[in-house]
Amino acid sequence: MSLIPFEIYQGSKKRILLTGGTGFIGKRLIQILMYLKHDVTLLVRNIQIASTTLPTEVNFITQFSEITDEAEFDVIINLAGEPLAKGRWTKQRKAIFINSRLNITAGICDLVKRLKHKPEVLINGSAIGYYGPHQDEVLDENGAVVHCFSHELCRQWEEQALKVEAQGIRVCLLRIGIVLGDDGGPLAELRLPFDYGFSMQISKGEQFMSWIHRDDLIAIIIHLFTHSKVHGAINGTAPNPVTNKVFADTLSLHLKTFLRIKFPAKLLSLIVGELADEVLITGQRVIPANIQQDGFEFTYPELNIAFDNLIH
Repeated sequence: MSLIPFEIYQGSKKRILLTGGTGFIGKRLIQILMYLKHDVTLLVRNIQIASTTLPTEVNFITQFSEITDEAEFDVIINLAGEPLAKGRWTKQRKAIFINSRLNITAGICDLVKRLKHKPEVLINGSAIGYYGPHQDEVLDENGAVVHCFSHELCRQWEEQALKVEAQGIRVCLLRIGIVLGDDGGPLAELRLPFDYGFSMQISKGEQFMSWIHRDDLIAIIIHLFTHSKVHGAINGTAPNPVTNKVFADTLSLHLKTFLRIKFPAKLLSLIVGELADEVLITGQRVIPANIQQDGFEFTYPELNIAFDNLIH
């Protein structure tokens, strides 16, 4: 995908500490940060593996203790966390989901406490799962929540991140939706039946899908560390969520299909359990009110425009 839209963000060089940089969002984020000449330090599990797929200009560390008290960072971006959409949410996997997020975020809080030069902002990943399952109710950052596992996970994660406010740090809680890219991620899985000619929707397809083009999400991240007034919850979704049926119909215009399949909701619930009940079957209609009020403009506000760019 082109880097040209990001030219508007060229400006002062930032020193950035990033977690979760080897994932679907993180790899593209690093590519763009390098293009914009920022200085990036990345926390990884294995430097040898990470260095084979990421730019050599990145500074790799494996633990926060490698950072001295005198180190200087302008921005911390925390995207670390075990992916949720990989099978059933067992008790063991739920513990991994929580610990993988809280432990890294707690490590960031401890780091900020001892840094002599405090960063300007912490951009902490979260998810629209914060709101829990909803039907067609429009949800901005003040939207009602439904108490469930996905809400509890995000609530704990956000509360841990907000602890750095006591150090005078601005905190942005980025509640991320379904991120669409052309080299993996949710779209790679969602399009599989369509590649074979089958248009797939879940049940009646009435549940909303709050999606976002990956480059728009990354542009939001850059906007957050270049605009100092934004703080608190930020919905990382496109301004026009669609129902599952509309998503399938739109994808069918880009990947020619000859048969519509409606996957039964009950069967999906039996297969993947809570993941289906809280996310796939019910959905959420989320809008990015706060970032738009701050003047952010989406490059891909409509699903059809996003697919024009992503599907080749």
